Amino acid sequence: MNRHDRLDTLAFVSCPFCAMVCDDLSLPVHNEALTAQQIPCEKARTGFTSAFQATRETPLIHGKEATWKQALQQAGKMLREARLPLFHGLIGDLLDSKAAVKMADHFGGAIDHLHGDAIARNLQIYQQGGWQVSSMGEVRNRADLVVLIGHDPQETYPRLHEKLLDSTERLHADSPPIIHPLNHDCLDLLSITRARLAGKPVQADTAGSDELLTQITGANYPVFIIGRLPGKNAELIIRTCVGLVRDINETRRSALLMLGAGEGDMTAQLSAAWHNGFGIRTCHAKGYPEQDLQRYAGNRLMQSGETDLLVWISSLSCAPPPDVAQNTIVIGHPAMSFTQSEPAIFLPVGVPGIHRSGYLHRADGLRLVPLKRLIDNPLPGSATLCEQLISQEPRTC
Repeated sequence: MNRHDRLDTLAFVSCPFCAMVCDDLSLPVHNEALTAQQIPCEKARTGFTSAFQATRETPLIHGKEATWKQALQQAGKMLREARLPLFHGLIGDLLDSKAAVKMADHFGGAIDHLHGDAIARNLQIYQQGGWQVSSMGEVRNRADLVVLIGHDPQETYPRLHEKLLDSTERLHADSPPIIHPLNHDCLDLLSITRARLAGKPVQADTAGSDELLTQITGANYPVFIIGRLPGKNAELIIRTCVGLVRDINETRRSALLMLGAGEGDMTAQLSAAWHNGFGIRTCHAKGYPEQDLQRYAGNRLMQSGETDLLVWISSLSCAPPPDVAQNTIVIGHPAMSFTQSEPAIFLPVGVPGIHRSGYLHRADGLRLVPLKRLIDNPLPGSATLCEQLISQEPRTC
């Protein structure tokens, strides 16, 4: 009797495809193979299915199959000759982010994340005035009011209500919190609510401020959960929420919970901060790390032509890199396809949590979730490719 004859479900599987990094999934075993079709979360189902079905095991050079030796030699040559390589995307786990920082340091490049604009915005707000934050566990167990802010949180975090907001199994409360959802166009409502909470006169009111003000003043522990915020008012919305939380904490408890967009954003920032002292948007071209949240923005470097080589790292997503003028090396998901233009080099890597083990930070940054390898796969990880690339001849200065 083999392993799959004895086990028909693989339990407690961690999912790397969302900022919540749920660790309680179950994957059925059908005909001696894992299947994701019964996972209720669409994001998890899509991510696991894509990884299970991925078959590419060889790299590509300008769209044509090549040996690993040929592809790595060509990639190493491009990196050594680059004036300022940009290590971008970072849609992966801790090992992917560590590899990006190590290569940036060795080859004198800059690093940024796909969601670098949001990460940089939040980092600036925090640096300028600080903020008071909660954890996912504390929200689940203590919050009695949740002001849920963001664009379509159900799409970004499919199990948010199930795991945090609607749970009846709470340690310090008898019932789930009141949920007050706000879309990404709520700046006026939040600003007026803050002014009224402070007893300041307002010239105009907006529909809904009475209800929100009543809920906030009646709550013992209101929490403002901020998800994905597109649009020009995102920074002002967050700053207003930071101010609201600070005001409420003068008399009772309140906090923020910043969820981000996922796709390895929290992991990339925390990993880079640990290794270079700053985080993303840091350049190593001078021989030491230098952070500038505007100057080293990935999109700006590509549009201005300051970078002459894009190294796109994306082990968790099949989406191709942006179509840019620069030569591109892709270290990516084995199911990735290129509809517009082929990269100069495509190096397929194993998907963390499926083809290899790894680690991923949860959205609140307080827990590093281990990812277990689920199936055998011959593909290397980004860390292995990083070591092979930097072990070649020294970079030309």
